[in-house]
Amino acid sequence: MVVTTEGKPPSAHPVPPRPFLPRADLWQHVLPRGLGLALVLVGLPFSDGLVWSATTWVLVVLMSGAWALWCAAGYRAGSPVPEALAVPILGVAMISGNLLITLEPKAMLATAIVGMAAVSSGAIPSTLLSAALLAAGSLALAIGGIVAGLPGQAWARVAAWIAALLACQLAGATRRSIGTQHAQAEELLVQTRRVHQEEQRAAALAERTRVAREIHDVLAQSLGALAVQLDVTDSLLTADPPRTEEAVERVQNARRIAVDGLTETRRAIAVLRADTPPLPEALTALVHDHRTASGAPATFTPVGTPRALEPDVGLALLRVAQESLVNAAKHARGQELTATLYYEEDQVRLTVLSGPAGSGVGEAGPRPRVAGMDGGYGLAGMRERLLLVGGDLTVGPTLEGWRVQAEVPA
Repeated sequence: MVVTTEGKPPSAHPVPPRPFLPRADLWQHVLPRGLGLALVLVGLPFSDGLVWSATTWVLVVLMSGAWALWCAAGYRAGSPVPEALAVPILGVAMISGNLLITLEPKAMLATAIVGMAAVSSGAIPSTLLSAALLAAGSLALAIGGIVAGLPGQAWARVAAWIAALLACQLAGATRRSIGTQHAQAEELLVQTRRVHQEEQRAAALAERTRVAREIHDVLAQSLGALAVQLDVTDSLLTADPPRTEEAVERVQNARRIAVDGLTETRRAIAVLRADTPPLPEALTALVHDHRTASGAPATFTPVGTPRALEPDVGLALLRVAQESLVNAAKHARGQELTATLYYEEDQVRLTVLSGPAGSGVGEAGPRPRVAGMDGGYGLAGMRERLLLVGGDLTVGPTLEGWRVQAEVPA
């Protein structure tokens, strides 16, 4: 095993180092500022007729230096610079730039680039900061024009400065709004993905629960029927004289039940995902198997016009019938059994009658009296299945025999 210098094994999925500045922040905050500075530094030397006096140099250095500091601050923060730092930096840049325009009109384009890049890039979100820059720039233009003896041009430049700054502020606000909408859209996408993942987890959990219920029911019914066959076999072999041929037949039935149970278990998951077979056919086969295995008379009768049911509804009724037949084989051995499926107007009703009429007692003794969640796990399983599909279960003795009745809306 590889061990790091700290004595810990390396992670299978190492976390990549976090970049100094996220790409989104780089595009949003740094590049517009840096582009403005680059255009100023490249454009000023080629300004036709620009007189490079000492004052011009000082103003260019102040403006460019302040703008470079602004770019550096944005690179470190990766976000809008705090106003406590933004006001003096941009104030120096704007005032020196406007004074430069007053002394050297040829530098107006380069200086305007600075202001437009600052405001339209979204770097000046505060109304207070915008107002401060507006006032400082206007004051610088006015003072410069008056000192130069050109008050008329000074006020015209102040008006142009105000209009340009307001236009850039509008552009910056629009850009910030688009950025906010983009961020909200990304957050919504993340939340949607999380909800989808939670839905997938819930669906997987529900599927596992259904699979567990199916496997339990299949095994419980198969093992219950197998136990009945073994009990009968034991009785036949211990009889005097032993009834060997019948015992062999019961052993063969027990083997068939075990094989069928294994087959049903293997197909449980596939059955959940497939359409439920026609219920009358499934019940006919089920009653036939019960009659063959128990040797007792058993009949199934559909009443009404058969119609397609939801897979969960049909499967619930089929499992109720299977559990009822297993219970009949245990508690009403050798007694006649009748199963009836009623297709009614707004529901489907399954009734299974077995045992001596009026007693609810068969060869194996009395049966449970209550069809509640505490009436045995088989009854609880039937009741739970029917509740999941909006149905109901009634179990108990009647004048006709022991009755199991399941009703489901359909």
